[in-house]
Amino acid sequence: MTVLVVDDQSNVVGGIISGVHWSDIGVTKVVPAYNAFEAKQILLTQRVDIMLCDIEMPVENGLALFRWVQEQGLDTECIFLTAHADFYYAKEAVRLGGFDYILQPARYEDIQASVLRAIHKVETRRELQEYSSYGKMMYRRRDVLLEGMLKGWYCGEEVQLSTILEDFEKLEIPIHGDTPAYYVLIQLLRWNDCTNGWNRDLVKYAFANILSELFAQYGQKILLVQLDRSSFAFLSYAEESIFMDESALKRQLTSFWEACANHFHCEVACYAGPRLFPSELTGRARVLLHLREQNVALASGVFFPGDIAETPHEHKESPNFKRWESLLTSGYAPLVGREAKGYLDNLAQAGTLDADTLQCFYQSMLQILCSAAEDASIPPGEFLPEKKYSQRSLNNYLTIDDVKGWLDRATRAFQTDVHSDKDTKGQMEQIVQYIQNHIERDIRRTEIAEEFYLNPDYLSRLFKKEMGVQLKDFIVAEKMKVAQDLLRTTALPVSMVAAKVGYSNFSHFSQVYKKVIGRSPAEDRASQGENVL
Repeated sequence: MTVLVVDDQSNVVGGIISGVHWSDIGVTKVVPAYNAFEAKQILLTQRVDIMLCDIEMPVENGLALFRWVQEQGLDTECIFLTAHADFYYAKEAVRLGGFDYILQPARYEDIQASVLRAIHKVETRRELQEYSSYGKMMYRRRDVLLEGMLKGWYCGEEVQLSTILEDFEKLEIPIHGDTPAYYVLIQLLRWNDCTNGWNRDLVKYAFANILSELFAQYGQKILLVQLDRSSFAFLSYAEESIFMDESALKRQLTSFWEACANHFHCEVACYAGPRLFPSELTGRARVLLHLREQNVALASGVFFPGDIAETPHEHKESPNFKRWESLLTSGYAPLVGREAKGYLDNLAQAGTLDADTLQCFYQSMLQILCSAAEDASIPPGEFLPEKKYSQRSLNNYLTIDDVKGWLDRATRAFQTDVHSDKDTKGQMEQIVQYIQNHIERDIRRTEIAEEFYLNPDYLSRLFKKEMGVQLKDFIVAEKMKVAQDLLRTTALPVSMVAAKVGYSNFSHFSQVYKKVIGRSPAEDRASQGENVL
């Protein structure tokens, strides 16, 4: 296990290297680096498992370094060190997927404990990756055949059952027309750590592994298929007449649900029903898919038909949509957004939020937004939903998170329209700050619009109106400003300077630099030397 310690203060690096008992926690090599450039050279030439990195460093800070690590696809965990309790740093460290965030000065015992936890995560991930690689190598062909056979069947489509049973026989899978089985649908709801989820194949193999172990306790085997980005389904059966009752099924699914929460750090919903024969699977799949669609509140747990009730609409108190419309046109869009999301949360907590209720609420909100927009002279394009919110299908159906996210964007269109000059200037300052904090990336208009819940076209118009320059031109100017500063104050190669401001094409960078600054990067650096003389 190799650890890289990065800090521009040599005494801090030396203190950490000598103060932590590395051998006690299984670390065989500790490498120092005193800036991001040195760290990159080390990371590109040798395997680094864990990086202890200071955030506040000259030229390139620790957050930017870790973003670079991720862009290179390096399998390195990062523990951030900082002497300032800055909320932005903490938020950005979490967003990037940093393993830990330690305020300096910190006890060496605390740093050692954090590194030990990171080691456990690295070891667990590698075990899963080894299993995934082995599984994909040994079973890829069989897995592809099974997925092609089973996916439509598991999705409730009409199939030629006789053909599937014949294919089972060819693959030596002992499922016949009279084989009792359980069909289970799994919905991956959300991840509860900052890794932003796992690789798709890794999730599938991990789920298959733990389900196989749980159901093997009752002599059962499973056939697992991934239906879409967040849904899996499996068939549980026995090679012989081994009985597994419904209560045992619920217990094992509950164990799986707990394992997902405790070990995989994700929340799932499992939908199941009574035992069936293969001829009944198509109908059961449709029932469970409908049950999943009714779970618009994204509740986790184990559910059987009837557990998620479809409550009659007359039993639900409707909000005062007319009042919300009036508030929108009066400049109280944030209040409307809070009340609307609170109304949905209350329905979800009461267990009375089903798909039809959510769809009706969504349509009603869309109507009042259109009406209020006409009065406020706001173009509909500022708040109309993306295409995915107006369609419902197997892969993409309306949920409470969909609607709440759309409400944030929609009400923001009204909010920005009635902002005071002070509010608008504050928002522009935040946008400029965002651009400056991400200067090393290829920043796009859509990315900024999503970050600030704005329509991209509206963002462009607002930025031009407030800043007097096109957003695209401003981003380029800011990049060239940073590039010029690096060329004049450091000895970094021009290609490295280009990379630091988000340009992978050196020739393109030089052309843009000359157009903005008036001289090529080399000429500008040379002229600086002449001025000194």
